[in-house]
Amino acid sequence: MNLAELQRYFAAAATTSSGAISGLEEIFLGSESLSPSARLAIYNRGYYYRLLDALASVFGETKRVLGDAAFQQLGLTYLTEHASDHPAVERVGRKFPEFLRTLGPALDPELADVAALEWARLCALVAADPAALARPESLEPARFPDARLRFVPSLHCLALDARALRVVEGGAWPTLEPARETRVAVWRPAHALLQTQLEPVEYRALRAALGGAPMSEVCAIFDTGKGQDDEERAFLALSGWFSRGWVEGGDSSGP
Repeated sequence: MNLAELQRYFAAAATTSSGAISGLEEIFLGSESLSPSARLAIYNRGYYYRLLDALASVFGETKRVLGDAAFQQLGLTYLTEHASDHPAVERVGRKFPEFLRTLGPALDPELADVAALEWARLCALVAADPAALARPESLEPARFPDARLRFVPSLHCLALDARALRVVEGGAWPTLEPARETRVAVWRPAHALLQTQLEPVEYRALRAALGGAPMSEVCAIFDTGKGQDDEERAFLALSGWFSRGWVEGGDSSGP
């Protein structure tokens, strides 16, 4: 076994989630007090507890609500099922909110919304800076119906239990309060992480725009048959996207 092969073997032994790997006793030395597998187990435990620390650094409020013991148990179970696959260790939590949703009656399902909001905040925080910010006048009026907006990388929007907002802001999980859906946008202008609640119709329009829908379709979402009132509501919502610095640019497939 050459050095490169030994390094790969050691990495596999230190990061395995299924017990000692084959051949360990023949490759690594033991001591009077520790067998080769026991020595490698120290590295293996250290690896998983380092990942658990990274998980806790992202999902601090989720951990606070669950409690240290429950978070550790759930976190280690998650880590054995979802191996780290990104150079940035904090990215190991990418599937953690969805994992919490799979636990069914073992966990209040809305608690996963706390984790989802914390993950969105991390993604906004580490997102790349926009190349530029667009202004409304940069879109030609004649091409506006066919225009598709490009949004800044830090923008994320999600629907979640309103109680999750209170938890992320430092409050307790109100177990006796009924679930109530709200919609939130999270983004990072300059160095500040911000979030705002959205009306249902604006949330639907923003989701459509983020999905690449042309502005004609986006604006149609505001149509309730009330004419000028609908136009004003659409105008205020879209103007807010530009004023908050959410729009990086716009493309049009029109003539």
